[in-house]
Amino acid sequence: MSSVKEPEPRRHHYVPRCWLAGFTETGDKDGKLWVTDLRRRKQWQTSPGNAGFIKDFYRLSDEQIDPAYVEKALSQIEGEIAPILRRIDQELREPGVEEFEALLYFIAIQWARVPGFRPFVLNILDTTSYERIGEALKSAESWKRELEKAGMSPAAPGAEYERMKELHASRAYTLTAPTDWYVQRAFKAAECILPSLRKRFWGAMFSPSGSFVGSDSPVILEGPRGQRVGFENADIVTWALSRHVLLYATLERIRPKRVNRKYIAHMNTLSLLKAEEHVFSHDPGFCWMDENRQYQTDWALFSKEEY
Repeated sequence: MSSVKEPEPRRHHYVPRCWLAGFTETGDKDGKLWVTDLRRRKQWQTSPGNAGFIKDFYRLSDEQIDPAYVEKALSQIEGEIAPILRRIDQELREPGVEEFEALLYFIAIQWARVPGFRPFVLNILDTTSYERIGEALKSAESWKRELEKAGMSPAAPGAEYERMKELHASRAYTLTAPTDWYVQRAFKAAECILPSLRKRFWGAMFSPSGSFVGSDSPVILEGPRGQRVGFENADIVTWALSRHVLLYATLERIRPKRVNRKYIAHMNTLSLLKAEEHVFSHDPGFCWMDENRQYQTDWALFSKEEY
């Protein structure tokens, strides 16, 4: 008897449904939330299953591997984390020790699985490749050695020294990468940042009214102006677990903040500023602070350019 093959999942959620459920009115995956598209200046109501996804976003091209392997692996992680998210959201408390360890890995993965990670990591590759090629092009001899090291003939079409110097000087080339490469970098990045997350001092903020919002770039790093901010030097790392609970991590232990409507609005503004496109909320009129530190509930007044 032949078995029926399960259809391949095509909607790949870069923010998982179990997390989006925490921003619905009911806290369920079948609940409703509002998606605010800051780029297209639109807002609509939908369900977690219909938000935060890109078709075939994690689909692999390696013929030796199940093309849906990554989506299935992420679904397994989400299946383990979903009960934790729900319990903490309902009980309005800090995570327990075991819950906390699971959440840290989830946060690390979440930072690296979103669309914004891909141009970020490709830009790093582009910068390092440009510098490495520049070193190789210091002389015709060094370029020849580099080509031979790569198993290429110096006489190969397009590999001529003068032509490559000209291309390099004008940066008349761009790098691209397949999904498989991005996926590998995402999981490696998650493993690399875990130690930095573990050594921070963590706390939680609570909004009984459920007024926190989430975004398509939910792990937020804030640090010194004019510096590249990462997990090692960020003054604070924040992640909205749900509309009721926001986790934060600092380099040194600090006194808990007094959470009122204005402070919630301030944290929501960070979500708006860091979002690539979408903000998720249970209420279309969520609160935020404008560039003059005035409390607002009309998202249409928000503009990143004003900050």
